[in-house]
Amino acid sequence: MAKITLNGVAIDAPDGAPLVEVIKKSGVWISNLCYIDGLVPYAGCRSCLVEIEGARGLQLACTTRVADAMVVNTELPAVKQARQQVLALINADHPDRCLTCHRRVKCMPGDICLRDDVVTHRCVTCSKNYRCELQTTNELLDMGFENVQPWMQEDRTYYTTQQPEPDRANPWLEFDPQMCILCTRCVRACEEIRHTSALTLSQRGYTARIAFGAGGRVDESNCDFCGACIDVCPTATLMEKPNKWLARTEEWTTTTCNSCSVGCTISIGTRDGRAVIVKPDRVNPVSADQICVRGRFHYDAVRDRDRLRKHLVRRGPGAPQMPAEWGDAVAHAAELLKNVISAHGAGSVAVLGSPLATNEENYLAQKLARDVIGTPHVDFSAGAPNRAVAEALDAAFGSEALPSDMQQLAQSDLVVVIADDLESSHNVAAMRIKDSIAGNPADPRDGRLVLVSSIWGELADFAEPFGGVWLRPRPGAEAAIVEALCRGEVGADVAVPDLVGGDIERAREIIDMARDERARVSVVYAPSPVDVARAGAGARAAANLAIALRGEKAASCLFVLPTEANVNGARDMGVDPRIGPGRIATSRPGMTFDEIVDAAIDGKVKAMVVVADNPLMFAPDRDRIERALAQLDALIVIDGLLTDTAKAAHVVLADVPAYGKAGTYTNAERRVNLVRGAIGAPGDARPASLTLTELANAIGGQRVAGETAGTWSYTHVDDVTDEIAASVSGYERFTSGFDAWAKEHVATEPVKHKAQPVEATAAPQAGDGELLLTTGRTLYTSLEGAAIRSPDADKLHREEFVELHPADAAAMRVRDGDEVMLATSSAELKLPCRVSGRVLEGVAFVPSYYGGGAVMRLLGRDGALASVRVRVATPA
Repeated sequence: MAKITLNGVAIDAPDGAPLVEVIKKSGVWISNLCYIDGLVPYAGCRSCLVEIEGARGLQLACTTRVADAMVVNTELPAVKQARQQVLALINADHPDRCLTCHRRVKCMPGDICLRDDVVTHRCVTCSKNYRCELQTTNELLDMGFENVQPWMQEDRTYYTTQQPEPDRANPWLEFDPQMCILCTRCVRACEEIRHTSALTLSQRGYTARIAFGAGGRVDESNCDFCGACIDVCPTATLMEKPNKWLARTEEWTTTTCNSCSVGCTISIGTRDGRAVIVKPDRVNPVSADQICVRGRFHYDAVRDRDRLRKHLVRRGPGAPQMPAEWGDAVAHAAELLKNVISAHGAGSVAVLGSPLATNEENYLAQKLARDVIGTPHVDFSAGAPNRAVAEALDAAFGSEALPSDMQQLAQSDLVVVIADDLESSHNVAAMRIKDSIAGNPADPRDGRLVLVSSIWGELADFAEPFGGVWLRPRPGAEAAIVEALCRGEVGADVAVPDLVGGDIERAREIIDMARDERARVSVVYAPSPVDVARAGAGARAAANLAIALRGEKAASCLFVLPTEANVNGARDMGVDPRIGPGRIATSRPGMTFDEIVDAAIDGKVKAMVVVADNPLMFAPDRDRIERALAQLDALIVIDGLLTDTAKAAHVVLADVPAYGKAGTYTNAERRVNLVRGAIGAPGDARPASLTLTELANAIGGQRVAGETAGTWSYTHVDDVTDEIAASVSGYERFTSGFDAWAKEHVATEPVKHKAQPVEATAAPQAGDGELLLTTGRTLYTSLEGAAIRSPDADKLHREEFVELHPADAAAMRVRDGDEVMLATSSAELKLPCRVSGRVLEGVAFVPSYYGGGAVMRLLGRDGALASVRVRVATPA
C-alpha cells in the first residue's frame, strides 16, 4: 500500500492503482467522462486533470498511477479552470445549450428558451434529464455560472453539421448520435467487457462518430442488446427505449434475475409501483456489473393488463372460468381436493413445483403434498432431464451439489464447453468464458476453448481464432465425442464417425497440456432441457472429463448449468418424488411427472396442484399431457399468467409477478440469492407462499400419521426462509437475517470421484427424406411472453423460425421466409423458415419457447430427438 495526500488528507491506496479510481473511492468527486474502471484509460476527454506536486503541469488522473508520498490536489482554482476549458470544448460538440445556461434551474418543460430561439433540444425536455453524467459534470464545475461561455453576447460554437437521425427502429435501445461526445466508452465496453464488438468509431476528424456494425441500424448489427453501452454512456446518446420517459425512479430494489440459472443480481427501478428500468447490481460477483437482454428488458415483456388480476373458478364440466373472490377461490380449490381425497385417497393427488418458483414456494408445495394432502407424488414438468443429470453427478461424486465457483471461469487456462449455444442459454456465463480467452488490454488472458456443440453460437468464434477447437458433432453424439476426448490418447486412432467439424487431435493436444496441475481448468455443461437420455449421458461424460483432468479435485472444476433459474433450489427443497428437503431419500417414493401423466390418463391420479409450472410448455409430448389434464377432476393452478395449463384448470389462484416475489433462489453453482419484491401485486393477486398457506389450512392443516396436527401459521415469507434454514441440510446459515446473499454456496465437498460408463452410441438418424428435430433455449424470446403466446414474446422477431441448413432447403425447394410444415406421425407444426448455416445438414432447429412451447407436440415423451418431415406449407 502507498500513502498519498489528497487535498490535504492522508489516505492509503494500492501502489500502482489508477489515480482516478483511488480519488473516486475516497469520496472526492472528479470528472472522468471517458474512463471505465478496470479498463486501459482512453484519455480522450481530458476532464480528470489534477495537480501533482513535483510534476510539470497538470496531469490526467486516469493515466497516472499511484506512488508512495504522492501529493494530489483536485480543488485548486487552476485545476478547476483547466477542467472548465476542457468541458467547454466538449460542450461545443453537444446540442444542449442548457448545459451552460445560468437559468437552467428555472426553466420548465413548457417554457420557451429565451437564450436561443432556434434551440431544438434542451436538458429539461431530455429523457435523461438528471441522469446524465455530462449534465452533472457541468453543474459541479459551475459551467455558465462563472466566466466560462458567458451567456450574454455569446459567440456560439455549437456544431452546424447535419447529424444522423436517431435510430429508434428496435424495441429496446435508442441511439441518438447528435448527443455523442465521442468518449468511446460504449465502444470499449462492447469490445473489452462484452467481447461483442458491435460498436466502432467510424470516419475521422470532424466527421468521426460512433456506429453500430457497418454504420446501419442497431438491429442490423451483431448487437445482442445487453445494454452495457447504456450503462457507461455519459449522455443521452444510448438509452433504454421502453422507459425513455419513465425512468426517473422513486425507488431501487436489488433482487435476482430469473431468466436462467446464472442468477445475476439486478436492481429494479420502480415508479408508482411499476418497474420502469433494470440495471445490473454487483452483489453477485459472477455477473458483477453485467446482465443480458433478458435480464435488462424482459421485465415488461408482459403488460400489466395481461397478467392475472382475479382468481378464476370453473364451476362444473364445460363451464367457463369466471372471476372469484380470494376466499371463495381458495375454499373451492380446497373442496375439490378434499372430495378427490375422500373418494380416491391421497395417492390420487399430485403436486408440481417449479424451477421458476422460489425456494420458499417449492418448500411449501412439497410440504402441502407430503404433510397436508399425504401424497408422495411431487415433481415438476422438467424434472426428468434434471434428475438424470443429478443422478449422474451423485454417482460420480457422491453428491449432485458441486463446490465449483463460476468466478473461476474468467481465470481458466482451459475451458471445455459442452452445450448448444451457451451464448443464448446462459449469456453471462458465456461472457465470463470469453474473459478467460480474450481478456482486455488491462488484463490480458491466454485461455483456450474446446467447444463441443452441434449448433453455431457466438462462443464458437472464440475457439479456433484463439487457438482452441470447435468440435461439431451430430446432435446426440456429444457424450461420445467427450468420451473420446478424455479416454483417447494423443495420436490414438479413435473412430468418431459423428464428428462433422473440428480437429479432435488438436483438441486432445490442448486437453493433454491442461493435465498439468498448475493449469486452471473448467468443464462447463449445459444439459438439454427436454432430452432425458442426452442430458444424463452428457453429465456422465462431462464428469468423466473433469475426473480425467483433475482427479479428486474434479468436482471443483465442473459447472453444470440447468436451463431455468431455480432447478437446484427446487431439488434442494424436495420437489422430486424420490427425495425430500435437503435431497434426503424419502421412505415413500412417489411417481415422477411422466408417471403422473400416465396415471392421470388411466384414471389413477384425479387431482393436480400446479405451482408456477406449465407442463404444456416445458414438457414433451404435449398432446398426451393435454389428455391427462382433461381427465382430472381437480386441476388447481397457482400462477401469475393465464398459461395454457391455467386455461385447463378448475381453479386458478392468481400469483404475483416474479419481480413482486420475496424469497430466495439457488443458482447453478448453488449460490443462494435473495429475491426481493420490487413491484406491487396486480389486482387481487397474492404471493404463492400465502396462497399455499391458505390452501393448506382450508384443506385441514398439517397431518402427522393421518391425524390433523395443526394449521400453518406463516405470516411472512421470512417465516418459511427460517424454517428452511432450521430443517433443510446445507441451508442452516441462510436465515431471513443472513447478510451475505449471493456470496455463499450450499454445495458440499464430494465424497468420491469415480468415472461412470457412457454408452458411445451413434447419433440418432432421421428417416429417409426427413430431418432430425432439435430444440433449445434462445436469447431473445421472453419466457413470460411465450407462456401466454404473446405476439411480442420475441420483440425483435429473430427467433420465430425453424432453422434449416442451406443444402436441405435447396433439396426441399424451400426459400428463406417460406412457411413450412414440420410433421411427425402424430403432430404438425407450421412456422416460417430461416435458411442458416448455424445448423448442420440434416437438422432442423425450433426454439423451445416458440409459440408457447409448440415444438413439444413433435417430441416423444422422453424428449428424444425426433425425425420430422418438412414441406412448404400450402397457402390458406
